[in-house]
Amino acid sequence: MNVKKCLSGLIVSLSLTGCITFPTEESGKVQVIWDETDRIEGCELKGTVYGSEGHFYDYWLHSDRDMVWGTINQMSIKAVDMGADTLYLYRPFG
Repeated sequence: MNVKKCLSGLIVSLSLTGCITFPTEESGKVQVIWDETDRIEGCELKGTVYGSEGHFYDYWLHSDRDMVWGTINQMSIKAVDMGADTLYLYRPFG
């Protein structure tokens, strides 16, 4: 009986772990620019996208690098949906 409970607990906890967002064929073509304002001169603003990875219950299962990579992939997918080909990321103040 204990084995069944442990196994069902394991299955439930594994089903709760999130996956990292992978790029699509289209979003893989999105250029990501980090804090270089001179490179976006002449660009047309399509809008703002937000991204996030992980949840309060599974953040410890993924490395920070994977979380950032997944977030950028998520934002690139949203950029493609808006008709954009460039994602501009900036360093927040403070």
